[in-house]
Amino acid sequence: MPELPSNIDLSALNLDQSRLNTLDRLLNHIELLIQKDPQDAVKLLYNLKSEIVHLQSQKGKLGNRKLHATPRELKDAFKAHTKIIKIETNKDSSLYLLLVYAVECGIKSIYLKRNNLTGTDKIQDQSLISKDGHNLAFWIKELRLPPTIVGYHEEKNYPKIPDFHLDRDGSNWSMEKAHQAWRYGVKIKTEDEQKLVEWLESVCTWIEDNLYLRK
Repeated sequence: MPELPSNIDLSALNLDQSRLNTLDRLLNHIELLIQKDPQDAVKLLYNLKSEIVHLQSQKGKLGNRKLHATPRELKDAFKAHTKIIKIETNKDSSLYLLLVYAVECGIKSIYLKRNNLTGTDKIQDQSLISKDGHNLAFWIKELRLPPTIVGYHEEKNYPKIPDFHLDRDGSNWSMEKAHQAWRYGVKIKTEDEQKLVEWLESVCTWIEDNLYLRK
């Protein structure tokens, strides 16, 4: 990182609101320490510097590098996943997991195209980048999917984005956790699972309608 000038401009770092708030609290804490006990302030700054060096080292390791994809690669992956989904007759958790991956690839491809980005490594909004990559609610909100998909069933009194209950204990989970249940073989209540699948299929239909507007 180049040496920071005396007049620091943080806008180039593209910090989201959460990180700005954290930075603000940290600076306020350091300021109080400087006033009360400069030696403790120096210790804190030293520890902070050590933590930054540690994180830089971790980020540099091969295992922590993220694999990025282009809009074309994501589009092709969406097509490949949905092709299998449409022809496969054995509807089970493995196929539903592939449905989640198809939706993820499709919405990311559309997002990149809309924002004229050449790859997922160019995404600056870190709230869209989760550890597991399957936080579909953030992406759906960002792409502003129509009310027919993300609205509310007034007559049925429940949101169109479904949640679900586990078969084993009846515990309630948000849609973002469905891929984990399918991945680990945790059984979802049949009725809820059907709602999840139907909803994901509706998102896939929306993706197909929007992804191929421009070849």
